[in-house]
Amino acid sequence: MEIPLHILIGSIFGLIILSAFFSGSETSLTSASKPRMHNLARTGKKNAKIFEELFKNKEMLICTILFANNLVNILASAIATKILIELTNNEGILYATIIMTLMILIFGELIPKTLALSKADQFALKIAPFMKVLVYILYPLTVTLNFVATSILKIFGVNYLNFKKEEVSEKREEELRGAIDLHGEDSSKDEKNMLKSILDLDDITVGSIMIPRKDIFSLSSNIKYNELITKLNNSPHSRIPIWEKNPENIIGIFHIRKLIEIKVDEPKTFNIKSLCQKPWFIPESTRLDNQLLEFKRRKEHFSIVVDEYGEFLGIVTLEDIIEEIVGEIDDEHDVLKISKGSEDIKSISGKTYLVKGNVTIRELNKELNINIPVSNASTVAGLVLYESRTIPKKGQVFSFFDLKFEILSKKNNQITLVKIIK
Repeated sequence: MEIPLHILIGSIFGLIILSAFFSGSETSLTSASKPRMHNLARTGKKNAKIFEELFKNKEMLICTILFANNLVNILASAIATKILIELTNNEGILYATIIMTLMILIFGELIPKTLALSKADQFALKIAPFMKVLVYILYPLTVTLNFVATSILKIFGVNYLNFKKEEVSEKREEELRGAIDLHGEDSSKDEKNMLKSILDLDDITVGSIMIPRKDIFSLSSNIKYNELITKLNNSPHSRIPIWEKNPENIIGIFHIRKLIEIKVDEPKTFNIKSLCQKPWFIPESTRLDNQLLEFKRRKEHFSIVVDEYGEFLGIVTLEDIIEEIVGEIDDEHDVLKISKGSEDIKSISGKTYLVKGNVTIRELNKELNINIPVSNASTVAGLVLYESRTIPKKGQVFSFFDLKFEILSKKNNQITLVKIIK
């Protein structure tokens, strides 16, 4: 049966339109904002819910679109070749190749994909219901094609289904970090640092941010009432570890609010142990994200950090974790200390800084906009000791991570002040 020429030509144009539709659909669906679609789905947007359903099996969706798109492209090229061979004999193949390549490239790929990229979310919502029907109709064919493709890949030792959940999660985190960097070149540096710090919480242990034992203000369980009042007048802390026999044996946490709640009739009989809360001990390896959730669950703000042998190492508070996200939180006491010139990181020129030895690597990275690994040391002093493999002397200079570290002062074997040159 001979098909009229005008029907064949019309079929070619119809197939090119279908090719444009499938090309634009692929671009809009893959470029649409997944977070925005998720929020729309939560608000009850029907098409957004369909979009999420499609992406639960992304491989099947892409395979369906590619199958349909290639089918119409090949069919359009075959019809064009038939027409031109009949009109021009042997030159028809050449003419068909040139004409169909240009038509498919311009009208079936470039134009629809450019339009789809400009309004990806809107197009994705509109075409999602149609794509759901198409996936359902072509399901037997796409399943077969997927099976053939995966079988061929396995022959060459490739199994893309074998991705570990950790690898997928890591890739998603990298994408999110990239999105934060790209988000708003108008966004402030502080906002971006806060977002990145939230992502870092699962990589940081409480041992790396805790207040070390030697810097902790604590009191003996035998302290007298008058002495307690005197010490509290000079202390900015609201929660204080209480020890018995030696400062490493913490038996409770005293909240100064308890003094307001009780009436001390006889100071000589005062016993601070009766006002203490039971201490909450946590291992130094606890991740900050888990600890933050535990603080919320237990409605507590204070915990004691111990090592694997149960030895007292330091304390960590809810404020310490929040400061990892938002930066230093200064109260009136902190402002007083800063005004006296006790900043931990002080810039003395464009590339030279005076840094205290107990400054954390994370804080140094943020302030100097560098990327020193935190896996081997948690403080600047620890970093110098680890990298130099020695106990440095005052005045020694070391170079690592493209930085120069000059030891300015020490106390016993502890590095207290370092000059860092970028």
